[in-house]
Amino acid sequence: MASIRVERVRKKIETEVARILQSELRDPRLGFITVVGCELSPDYRHARIKVSVLADKEGEVRRVMRMLEDARGFVQRTVAGRLRTRVTPELSFVLDRSAEKSVRISSVLDELRRERESREGGGEQPLTVSEDLESGDELDADDADDADDADDADDADDADDADDSDDSDDADDADDED
Repeated sequence: MASIRVERVRKKIETEVARILQSELRDPRLGFITVVGCELSPDYRHARIKVSVLADKEGEVRRVMRMLEDARGFVQRTVAGRLRTRVTPELSFVLDRSAEKSVRISSVLDELRRERESREGGGEQPLTVSEDLESGDELDADDADDADDADDADDADDADDADDSDDSDDADDADDED
């Protein structure tokens, strides 16, 4: 039951901090900030607010994070007035770079796709999976024919050996009659 309560308070802190940053905080350094998540300790003493900052330069990101640290007291007081808990968590803002990473991964994948298309576009066409399988089947069929020929030769040798043993048995029989 306690985990449900912690989850509710965590969600309430996340939405309240987002609302405060969006509508109540008046700071010229405030850029485009998104509250991505919140981690709340089970005893409600500490809350880590994960924020994503949309900025072109690292300097702008540092400036926005500094502004959030400066405004932490105001945000914490405002959240404390809206929460109905005995303890108000100490807020800390953490930069979440997952959106940046996903954009970077997406651009690398796009670049790899363009490279592959340019490589495939000029010159010979690579084999598709179905063509690879078809050509592999033909090789297997040839190998199977060779194996059949080898088996036929072995069978013929076995037959000759059997005939030789029959001849020796006949010779033994003839010796017995003498």
